[in-house]
Amino acid sequence: MYPPLDMSRFMQTTSEGNDIDSDPRSESFHIGANAVMRPDSVAPAITRHVAITQQRSTSAPTSSQTSSHPLTATTNQDHKTSSDTKTSKLNSGSDPGVVQPPSTPLSFNMSPSLFHAARAAKQGSSESFWSHAMYQRTSDEGVIEKVKVHYCTSKHTTEEVCRKHFFGETVLGFDLEWLPYATRNDGPRENVSLIQIATTSRIGLFHVARFGPDEDLVPPALRTIMEDANVSKVGVHIKGDCTRMKNYLGVQVRGIFELSHLYKQVKYTAAKTPKLVNKVPVSLSTQVHEVLKLPLFKGDVVRSSNWMKRLDYQQILYSASDAYAGIQLYHVLETNRKGLDPCPPRPHHVEVGLPIPTLGPESEPDEQGGNPVLLDRSSASKLEAELRNPPSTPPQPPLRDARILAAEKRAAEYRTSKTSAVSAAPASLRAYFVWHSNADLNPEAIARLLRDPPLKTNTVVSYILDAIVSETMAYDKRRLKSEVLSLLDQSVMKAGSRYGALMTCCERRDDAA
Repeated sequence: MYPPLDMSRFMQTTSEGNDIDSDPRSESFHIGANAVMRPDSVAPAITRHVAITQQRSTSAPTSSQTSSHPLTATTNQDHKTSSDTKTSKLNSGSDPGVVQPPSTPLSFNMSPSLFHAARAAKQGSSESFWSHAMYQRTSDEGVIEKVKVHYCTSKHTTEEVCRKHFFGETVLGFDLEWLPYATRNDGPRENVSLIQIATTSRIGLFHVARFGPDEDLVPPALRTIMEDANVSKVGVHIKGDCTRMKNYLGVQVRGIFELSHLYKQVKYTAAKTPKLVNKVPVSLSTQVHEVLKLPLFKGDVVRSSNWMKRLDYQQILYSASDAYAGIQLYHVLETNRKGLDPCPPRPHHVEVGLPIPTLGPESEPDEQGGNPVLLDRSSASKLEAELRNPPSTPPQPPLRDARILAAEKRAAEYRTSKTSAVSAAPASLRAYFVWHSNADLNPEAIARLLRDPPLKTNTVVSYILDAIVSETMAYDKRRLKSEVLSLLDQSVMKAGSRYGALMTCCERRDDAA
């Protein structure tokens, strides 16, 4: 799970309030600085909608400082202390050797004092990671306002939040979470468990897996936003998320914007190496570290947790930061792109299928004065013929690992040998045969072997388990338990679950199936 939380940044108080459909059980939670919130205390307390904010006040807010309605914009009346102001001035000086937080024309930017404190914190500690909780703005009255998080677990509340806070936005951060072991044979709640969108001031966490059994998983307002081509949905590896929305929820997402395209366009245009611009994705953690100047908590254990359950505090922090990272990356990169001279056009939406716009380096004049060289008729004809008929030197395809080739061959032979339909996907069979035939390769190593950038380890785990369960494949019990099943959330290993029988079998004394 998350490292121990920095209590100066993540603390809680509660305020009374009513849900929009007058559910008397609802509460509005505001993360403040006057009472410690235990990570395990949130899940049973949060009901159908939670408005969450982060603030750095040193005193408890009064009832007049909190919202009486979960959907009312909550103002955190938290004035900077003198010590915070001094720290900010000290760290934001003009010393060229001091790394400064990225700035944008947005009203919400990273707090300089929190940024420099994170940079100075011990590497790997909770204080060292980037978080949406570091962003704030100061109102005209001098009040510091933090980014608000709306956690919604019903269709009705999601509809209200989308209409009230996300309609009219032109750019939204976008991300999804789903069960790491979900397969295409599972339902939509397993394959799209949580939908996250973000503006610069608010984050919406729409926990569709928790919607009522008879509720539509895509409220009309959310569908309208996602299918509007005039609203850019920004993220990393975003095309895969949008395909998942289409396959399992019937939502045709438009306005898909891959941040990796903008990242590479800005980086390599500034370096005057536009030929390096391509569409190979760059991980979110890499972009955050390089562009926002702080490491992103990868949260592998949190990511692999059970997203069907009500979110706990750590899951809320993790999923909120993922979506908010996208919107901040976009605006910082856009600011940098507009500062380039010459300035290339913004990359297109993914669904358009056009190449990333680049500006090639200007041609340099020749050493004798820059006048063009005139070719005679015979030389021009020869050059034209060479351009029409270039030498046949096709590029060599990259060499593929022999273990992958062997696994693909075995998978093809297996499919050919079957007289009935094969349930496991080709990717699942390939991953299974790579794992089964190579005792020195665990799922993490296989993820690196199959693709660059690597697949998610949990994706490889789901592939292997899908092949074993769907096709009743052989496996080494010790390896399966220690290398594969150990990466799953324990709640999915109960008797009667999809993989419960595998765990029971692996716990028997005999070593191999």
